[in-house]
Amino acid sequence: MRFVARALGCVVVALALPFLGAGFGRFGLLVGVGVAAALLMWVWLWLPRTAHSSFQAGKYAKAARRYRMLGALATSRARERAALLSRSGCYVAEGNLAAADRMLALLENHDLAAAERAVWLNNRACRTLLADTDPHAGRAALALADEASALRPDVPAVQHTRGMALLAVGRVDDAIAVLDGMRAGGELPPRLEAERCRYLARAWTQKGEAAYAEDYRLRAEALAR
Repeated sequence: MRFVARALGCVVVALALPFLGAGFGRFGLLVGVGVAAALLMWVWLWLPRTAHSSFQAGKYAKAARRYRMLGALATSRARERAALLSRSGCYVAEGNLAAADRMLALLENHDLAAAERAVWLNNRACRTLLADTDPHAGRAALALADEASALRPDVPAVQHTRGMALLAVGRVDDAIAVLDGMRAGGELPPRLEAERCRYLARAWTQKGEAAYAEDYRLRAEALAR
């Protein structure tokens, strides 16, 4: 019911602004139409894009605030779930595990679509890896990442999490293969590429290949600037 109310609220506001503006003449009507259009563009285009851009730039607190606004303005359950999943990713990335747990718990028993469940599993796997580095945690994270990867093998971020988990359980060669394969679909966003290089540096260090490790370490540092 709340989604219907939000949708109706958007429609009412969009219609009311031109109507109110018309009370000030033709110019007022044009201003009202312009403000209504700008408001709708802000909600449906600008806010989602800037939230995603903030996340890609590593500005996780700002991204989380914008995703919170998107959730509050959501006019469907799918959009609300997407906002919650995105906020959980922000909290995991900034190391706020308690907040991430709250977001993930809200969706734990929901009947999620395949793409949504892949994100939920991926964020849970990342959270598990950050919370504890013992072998048991690594195996639990790998099980989650494997399931996410089976649902969305085309998403580089999911493959990155799987590579991290493989490295955590000591499957170094498998981790390198997965991390190398992340670029099969093309160039990655700079921050994700930096993370990929950072984990490849760790993997090659574990294999005793200092030159490879140093090359990836320098690439990661250059991209992180």
